[in-house]
Amino acid sequence: MSFFYNAYFLKTQQPITKVQEKLPQPEQIPNSDWIVCDFGDSYVDGTFEEDTYLTQELSEEFGEVIFIAIDTSNDQLDYEHSLDGVILRKLSWLSDGCQSTWMCVEGEIEEWERTSIFSLDNLNRTKEMIRYDRHLQLLPAAEMEVKEQELQNIWQNPQYLLNSQLPLGDATLGMVIQQHFFGITE
Repeated sequence: MSFFYNAYFLKTQQPITKVQEKLPQPEQIPNSDWIVCDFGDSYVDGTFEEDTYLTQELSEEFGEVIFIAIDTSNDQLDYEHSLDGVILRKLSWLSDGCQSTWMCVEGEIEEWERTSIFSLDNLNRTKEMIRYDRHLQLLPAAEMEVKEQELQNIWQNPQYLLNSQLPLGDATLGMVIQQHFFGITE
């Protein structure tokens, strides 16, 4: 089963009525300082476009703003995090119709990335994936050794390779982000 949704998340001192003037359907997340807005499957203009910013202007008015869009049928993730008008992090994992790759990486790495994208589990999953060539044949040992060293470098000094699948990601990272910031598990 695939799903698509997007939402804005705000941590603000502004009253919810002020938020409602800018974003539809604001709702306080239980046991949290965060408000979720416009949660649903309506497409927000600029989603999945690496050169469009969706939180920067809102964060000038409201403080901290996060935008998450997930499309599992096309394996796409759009994540943006701003504070007081400054982009802290923007990640776009986008599909060209054949495969998904990192198309935009801006700002500083966040803790959730260290514990998910740059985790030992994801490293091992990635090592398994790169063992094979495009014809699904095992790579020669010498070539595999070089690739594994490249992966070690990527994980030791956390970095994303633009227009590449490395480090390995997928659309469901949006759920990891939600769990990290808001405690949302569904």
